[in-house]
Amino acid sequence: MKLSTPSIFHAILYTFLLTCSHVALSAESTTPADIVHDFYSEYLKADAGNNDAIIKKYVSDQLMNSITDSTMCNYDSDDSVSASELEKKCSQKHECRQYKGNYICDWYGVWVESDVNYFTKSQDTYPSWKLNIKTSTIMENGNKSVIGVVLGDDSEPKNSLHVSLKKIDSSWKIISVTE
Repeated sequence: MKLSTPSIFHAILYTFLLTCSHVALSAESTTPADIVHDFYSEYLKADAGNNDAIIKKYVSDQLMNSITDSTMCNYDSDDSVSASELEKKCSQKHECRQYKGNYICDWYGVWVESDVNYFTKSQDTYPSWKLNIKTSTIMENGNKSVIGVVLGDDSEPKNSLHVSLKKIDSSWKIISVTE
């Protein structure tokens, strides 16, 4: 069997493209700890202004619905929902309590603080948090994982969090953040 020059060229091209695709796939974050590190790296960037794409990529829809509804009912709502829909959402009873100096309420199974950023559990972020993100696996069991996160270094207050993830449609998604 005689190979022609175009056939050899196509074989080499195919091998090259296949190799590149494997390298690209292996560079993607796949472990829950990597996912959490990548989330906080992107989320805390100074120029991240609009975090919607980051949230959609890393956070479960259920968690985002809980945070969004809590925010709409605790603060001035934008015009994205009608007054009647807002009234319906906000008139539902939610179990609420004091926790570590914050007022938290259960929104569809997720405890959401009303006066801090849900993902950092703080009102402010420090520059050292953006550069120093340490993750460690606390628990991983099949489709669920809990990752410990420490934001910051000793130059400013550190922030320690527990981030729970669940595998949803073959992707790890954040389902809760606790202190």
